[in-house]
Amino acid sequence: MEQVTFTRTLRGRTAMVGPGVLDVERSARGTRVASRLVFSDESTFSEEGTIDFGRGDALRFHSLGAGRLETAPGGDMRHGASVLEVAEGAGRYVGARGRITSNFVLSPDGAITDEQVLVLFIEGKEKS
Repeated sequence: MEQVTFTRTLRGRTAMVGPGVLDVERSARGTRVASRLVFSDESTFSEEGTIDFGRGDALRFHSLGAGRLETAPGGDMRHGASVLEVAEGAGRYVGARGRITSNFVLSPDGAITDEQVLVLFIEGKEKS
């Protein structure tokens, strides 16, 4: 079994697409992450989405418990965090399982900066 760890800073935009529903698009170094946050109240959300690494390599993920989004100190920004579970992979990530931690800041204009750490275990592959 191969263990793969990524850390990255993603930047992007958010868009409110309905009451309590926020779509998020962010990217870094050729990686594109698209997700949907569905709020159960003002600060609690669930999330699901995909990470596209290009060339057919991708991961699908969903929340592992509730995420939180609250007003950051200073009042202008919102600070959020969530733990995500990798549900399935494609391409070189077939058989992948693991967790993603997401710690992000959302600006009033919809810009987002997301610090993510991803730890994957890929069945059937040995670390080279």
